[in-house]
Amino acid sequence: MKILNCILTFILIAIPTCIFAQNIEIKGKVTDSENMSLPGVNIQVKGTDAGILSDLEGDYSINTRKGTVLVFSFIGMATQEKKVGESAILNVSLKNDETALEEVTVTFKKPVIEADKGKLTFNVSNNATNSGISAFDLLKKIPGIGVSQNDDISLRGSGVNVMIDGKMSFISGNQLGIYLKGLNADDIRKIELITNPSAAFDASGNTGLINIVTKKNKSKGYALSLRSGISKGTFWMNNQNISASINEEKWSVYGSFDYNTPHRERNSTSGNSIIENGERINLERSNTIPFQIYYYTYKVGGNWNFSPRHTLGMHYHGYLDDFSGTKTSDILKKKEDGTLLSKVYSTYELKEPYHYDAYNLDYQFLIDSMGKKITADARYISYRNYSDAVMIGTHTGANGNTLFINNIRTHQPGSIKIKSAQIDAELPFEGINMKTGLKFAEVTNDNNFHSEELINGEYLPIPSMNDHFKYKEQISAVYGSASKSFGKTSIDLGLRVEHTSSNSSLIDTQFNRKNEYTRFFPNLSVGHQFENDNKLNVSISRRINRPAYSELNPVRWYNDEYFYFDGNPDLVPEMAWLSSASYVIANKYIFTAEYGKRSNYISRSLSYDPNGVTIRSQSTNFENFERLDLTVITPLKVITNWDIQLMTGANYTKYPISESGVENNIEKWATSVSLQQQIKFLKHYSVDISLKYTSQELRGVYLTNDIFFMDFGVKRSFFNNKLDVAISLNDAFNTYREKGYSQSDLTNYHYNDKPDSRRFGLTLKYNFGGNLINDSKKKTDEQERL
Repeated sequence: MKILNCILTFILIAIPTCIFAQNIEIKGKVTDSENMSLPGVNIQVKGTDAGILSDLEGDYSINTRKGTVLVFSFIGMATQEKKVGESAILNVSLKNDETALEEVTVTFKKPVIEADKGKLTFNVSNNATNSGISAFDLLKKIPGIGVSQNDDISLRGSGVNVMIDGKMSFISGNQLGIYLKGLNADDIRKIELITNPSAAFDASGNTGLINIVTKKNKSKGYALSLRSGISKGTFWMNNQNISASINEEKWSVYGSFDYNTPHRERNSTSGNSIIENGERINLERSNTIPFQIYYYTYKVGGNWNFSPRHTLGMHYHGYLDDFSGTKTSDILKKKEDGTLLSKVYSTYELKEPYHYDAYNLDYQFLIDSMGKKITADARYISYRNYSDAVMIGTHTGANGNTLFINNIRTHQPGSIKIKSAQIDAELPFEGINMKTGLKFAEVTNDNNFHSEELINGEYLPIPSMNDHFKYKEQISAVYGSASKSFGKTSIDLGLRVEHTSSNSSLIDTQFNRKNEYTRFFPNLSVGHQFENDNKLNVSISRRINRPAYSELNPVRWYNDEYFYFDGNPDLVPEMAWLSSASYVIANKYIFTAEYGKRSNYISRSLSYDPNGVTIRSQSTNFENFERLDLTVITPLKVITNWDIQLMTGANYTKYPISESGVENNIEKWATSVSLQQQIKFLKHYSVDISLKYTSQELRGVYLTNDIFFMDFGVKRSFFNNKLDVAISLNDAFNTYREKGYSQSDLTNYHYNDKPDSRRFGLTLKYNFGGNLINDSKKKTDEQERL
């Protein structure tokens, strides 16, 4: 509440003060005659020394007065002058200067980390440590992002929704982890942590959103890129990629194919105590889990400018993930004095191919040269998983004699289908910029779980492990937002309304549950530009976190015979208020504070199964969850070609856990340090060194151990930057380890996992044809709003 009061006080002071200011903020985009973005354009206030350069997307923002003249100049282009009127939007298209030089090279460097309006952006595209790793591995390096032992991705300590190129992925948990393991880190341009999304974004995600922006390459004419990479950890992994594009004046097409083998191995130990027949028994587990993964990704699409103001785009993205592995496990049952009682040796052979197909049709209508436009987007996604497994457990006594053998096979096909359509309008008027839109999305999830046990030579169904779960969810949304500048102060205000209708059912029983509700999601952002390039921004928004499909499904997932998980169809959504503040000094030093409070917090409760021995972990709604994050980002320059980016943070977390129906609050402070270094030498060489440390922190019912790892990479360009060679060593000292200790008095469960994190990588990339540049035309409307 203190933070909310501070925000409201700032708004009440800022609004009347800024109304009388004389300066206005002018924003816009600079393009060439073919509507391609122009980075590094000089924008100068005529008759003064004030001026800026357009960024890599051709965007600019400058504070000036009404009636002044802005001069736009770029080598090889004819200079233009534009008078500032009432509108805060001023887009400019520069034409070629026939008398100028034929070829110009512009070097424009973005900072590693940027902060703006409730968002942190990490520009990762030129880091040599990306060689030989996946997008999943890359996320581990980003401060604030964590990965659990089950490959669940979290932001600020909780699960998060992930977007790819501004579009919601609609998958989460282990499925999202598998998807990201097939995406090569070399294909990623930047990662955005959107802690306070505007009304234009889906309201889902109580810690904000992660947006992974991939590289979209185009050239005037044709371009062809070949990439070949290998890496070595426990297994050899190779990645082969071919990408091509053709860009003509009125149309463009692109395509790519990627073959990737992100094989991995995970070794883990865990243990806990149980009470069996009135006696305390210690369980000691050790597991080895090798994964064999063959990943095929293919993309194709194009855009057609069938008139000067109308663009139509069609795109397809598909992948096949051929996943298999055999988990081996030992469970020792011992008395408290260490005497061995029995042993279980089990093998779990899993084959799990994933299929993904996404079709996208988009349209853009540029209403006028002032920036008014209408965009429409329709999507269909099909995600299919076919899982077959056989688990054999051999139980032996203390003397090694076989007691009995369990043989269980499972067949778990699942599918997710998503249909969505949206239309958005961006309408800049005199002195105010407005946006509005409609969206409808329908998601259907069908999971059919079959488990059978071998008894007397015949496989028979296991009722407690069988169910056919179906879930359907429809979300209708409408939003409106407005932004206005009062001198050096800008205000963004928005409201999103979402109506949700869901239905979950178990086909084999009479269970059928419907849920319908409407929620309002306001957001407010206030920014102020001070002298000397200092700026302040405060934001507040309301968010929602709907239960994941696996959290609703009541089927049991057994870790072993003494521990299982199950979902809860009675879950209700989490609701949250998020607030953030950032202060940037001289466009370099960044200070951020973020606070979130959630009600109906979704986590797992622990209890004993009716047998009194097996521990049951079930998805449950709790009381409030609170989290405070403080971050300081400091760029340092040791010498001319040695750049350092230091990011330090502290966070406080408080939330309840449940033990057999009794809630107890747990809380803890944690710290983190991230260090990024880049050293350039001998003109064409660069060395990247990254380090990340996270102290002990709370995650669900566990207190995790501290994590530390360091990556190295070297990059060299040849043949006029046509050929790039990168060598990397990730987790160089093999220190990355995942440990956790239960904070529940019900069980002393603990785990110690060692993933296959130390890897040596070599990547070669060669570009043919035109120089590949960022695709400014094919950006989703969500990306435009970032």
